[in-house]
Amino acid sequence: METNNQPNLAVNNNTNQIPSEPFLIAFDPENGMRIEAWLVYFNNACKISNKDNDWKMLNISKYLIGSALTHYINSCLNISNFDDLCNILIENFLKPNIVNLSDFSQHQLRNNLDQYFHQKLNCGRQLGLSPQLILEGLTDGKCPPILNN
Repeated sequence: METNNQPNLAVNNNTNQIPSEPFLIAFDPENGMRIEAWLVYFNNACKISNKDNDWKMLNISKYLIGSALTHYINSCLNISNFDDLCNILIENFLKPNIVNLSDFSQHQLRNNLDQYFHQKLNCGRQLGLSPQLILEGLTDGKCPPILNN
């Protein structure tokens, strides 16, 4: 029964969805959706519905369409957490920006090694660099301090 400003949470009649499931529009890369914007949208909807990263990992496939779902299925073995999944989706569906070699060399390792690696890898791929050059670019041609003996 509805009281003032408190809707009945049994079933949303407009969407036929159980209230514990967030209402989300699925990501469809073929219709021009931007993956970065959709992931922000997905995360915000999950936050509002109190869904954690484990829930996101188990349920995101319900919200992927076409080549996004295919890419997710093909990448499942390489995904260990939600951040990995986001990085894989972004790498695959990010519209390539025009980049140049200075963009590649300007990426610097700050606090997030994962993010640094994915940015360098994505930028290097867009530039058409060989895997060897990308690897050299990860350390800017220098061995990391841990490896210098």
